[in-house]
Amino acid sequence: MNIINKFKIYLALFVILIFQLQLQNLKADEKDLIDNEELPAIDPFAGGVGTSNQAVTDTNQVSENSGLLNNMRLVGTIVGENKKIAIFSSPDGGASKFSENEAITDSTMLIDVFSEAVIVQDSSGNEFEVYMNNTIKSSDG
Repeated sequence: MNIINKFKIYLALFVILIFQLQLQNLKADEKDLIDNEELPAIDPFAGGVGTSNQAVTDTNQVSENSGLLNNMRLVGTIVGENKKIAIFSSPDGGASKFSENEAITDSTMLIDVFSEAVIVQDSSGNEFEVYMNNTIKSSDG
């Protein structure tokens, strides 16, 4: 009788082991399905409606910044004790950093950097305030 009880226990353990192996295989199959899932067709990091040039309604503001900054957009500023840096993003996704009194384009120079905006000057001496929300206003001086 003792041998029959041991046989039943071993058989029950064997059945439990088989069920666990089958459950692990099922979980592995689910993971493969998730990895093979199709990616979205729209790249979330590409430029789009949110990063396009904005038409501005104020008459003191520049409505198109392609000529002034070559479609670059102010994305950040770094203001330190000794040096101030402005970071611009180009339409192709690259980033460029410029210090004060440095040429941004052939006709635009970075004059001053603040925490929320920068002052740039075009080739004719007009100064403009460039904000991080892609707004450009003519500066009063």
